[in-house]
Amino acid sequence: MATGEAGIALSNRWVAWIPGLAALVCLVVMLYLLVQIDSTRKQLQDDGVLEFNFVQQVDHNLNGFAQSLLDFQLAEAHDRESLRDRYIQHYDILYGSILHSGKSWLGHLAALDSVQAFMQQSSDFLLRNEPYMTPDQTLGKELTLQLKDESLELSQMIYGIGLEMFERKSIVRDTISRRMDDLYDALWFCSLCFVLVSLTSVLLFVATMRRAANLRAAALLTQTQLSTALDELTTGDIERRAQNRFMASASHDLRQPLHALGLYLNALRRHVSTDQGQLILSNINRSTEALNQLLNSMLDLSKLDAGVVDVTWSNLSLDSIFDNLHQNFLPEANQKELALDIQYSGLYVHSDQVLLERVLGNLVANALNYTTEGSVSVRATLNGEQACICVSDTGPGIPASEQEAIFNEYYQLQNPERDRSKGLGLGLSIVKRLTRLLDVDLQLSSAEGVGSSFRLTLPLVRSSDLDNADSSTTNSDSICRDTLYGLSILVIDDEQDVRDGMQTLLVQHGCDVSIADSAEQACDNIISDDWVPDLIIADYRLRDEKTGDMAIRQVREEVNMDVPAMIITGDTSPARLREATASGFTLLHKPVIAEDLYKAITRLVGDRT
Repeated sequence: MATGEAGIALSNRWVAWIPGLAALVCLVVMLYLLVQIDSTRKQLQDDGVLEFNFVQQVDHNLNGFAQSLLDFQLAEAHDRESLRDRYIQHYDILYGSILHSGKSWLGHLAALDSVQAFMQQSSDFLLRNEPYMTPDQTLGKELTLQLKDESLELSQMIYGIGLEMFERKSIVRDTISRRMDDLYDALWFCSLCFVLVSLTSVLLFVATMRRAANLRAAALLTQTQLSTALDELTTGDIERRAQNRFMASASHDLRQPLHALGLYLNALRRHVSTDQGQLILSNINRSTEALNQLLNSMLDLSKLDAGVVDVTWSNLSLDSIFDNLHQNFLPEANQKELALDIQYSGLYVHSDQVLLERVLGNLVANALNYTTEGSVSVRATLNGEQACICVSDTGPGIPASEQEAIFNEYYQLQNPERDRSKGLGLGLSIVKRLTRLLDVDLQLSSAEGVGSSFRLTLPLVRSSDLDNADSSTTNSDSICRDTLYGLSILVIDDEQDVRDGMQTLLVQHGCDVSIADSAEQACDNIISDDWVPDLIIADYRLRDEKTGDMAIRQVREEVNMDVPAMIITGDTSPARLREATASGFTLLHKPVIAEDLYKAITRLVGDRT
């Protein structure tokens, strides 16, 4: 649609430009015709005028010279003196015009053979008879008649040249006259075209101005509508960002004491000997774990916003993933008296195991949360070169008007009381973002009172491509807590409860622990105790706008060693997560489960036995 409108707009612009270009062309042609007319006029006026005058003058002088000789011959003796001066005067005129000025007056006639012959003969005639043209010389009758005849002969020659020139000039004049008529006709035609094109341009300009006015009015209306829509969108976006900032800040503040609580509970387990005490401790751990799951949902969302989720592609067995789902969610389904129907298919897909399990886990958890009776089913079917996974339930269904909104953050249906057992409303938002990250097609079909069905489409892996498929990952990071014994560990955290909880937990495993609230205090402890840590554990956000990676580098410079280090953070804002990930250190998120902490320490320091 946009391409068609752009084409129409371009066509309209060309329609407006064409008359203007045509008028410009007509104007240029008119100017060219005027130049040609002026050039032709000058050619008609100037071409051959001087040469023709020269021919006429020479012819006249030759005839005058011949006539004066004839008069001299026929005159009486007492009249011959004045007549001698007369023919001498004519001779002098011929001599000057032919021998002295002839070449400059001839112009282009000098190239003609007849003119060259005339000039040669007339020059010989004048030079040969020059001695006789003095007052003291008297011409005899025979010489006078000879000079007269030669003069008349030369006159006939120059007359022929003049006649030929006149005929040629007449032809040229007629040609130029016709050319002038044609040029004037063309000039009038171009002038008429110029007037017509100019009128057309004016009409089109008026029409364009009217159209521009209409478009301007439409644009103002559209701008007003867009401005209104943008205000509404911006208001909603500002509210959502403010909500996310509040949730990230609240998450960070909650994770600090929750992290310390988890450390203390894990340390307390060894000191509780009664069965009742262990039962109470287990209940406390279960409540703490529930709170951890709520906070981890916010963490997953922040990781996706920050773009720090890595995808590890591999060939996966859907049966293995389905088996994990069955083990994880069967107790919850039994507690709610729901049937959990997992149908194994033997299919393999190409995806990321952890992220795909998280997608399916969120879908199953969402189905179990909102289904009160009936069943939740998970099945996989073959569809050409693709595998289709369907998670269905017999819940209340989702109204068509709400089917887009359920993928928004913190949005929940039928939970006005904000029952925490139904989560925070982040599960489907995480599903939507993870499917985009995995390039998985996600479709929803739901009917009120019938149930809902989420359909995932993934690339299928054939049996011939299963060399590396279903390579179940063995737990290479088996926990060997004996490796912690004797480790010197530096803990940097600005929260007193976190420092004490970490120290209590690690000391129980035989670690030599030094705690500090800043990099400066840590360096002071190292210097005063003459002590070098085997491992550094630092919180990411410290006081005075310092960060954990800065503290680690400062301690490393103090001991002049690349001491293994990890960062533990309670931040969930996307910007903070990007910064912490970019530091390059092992990153754990508060609250850290003790087992995950042991694994991370073992990976960093290795087996020291």
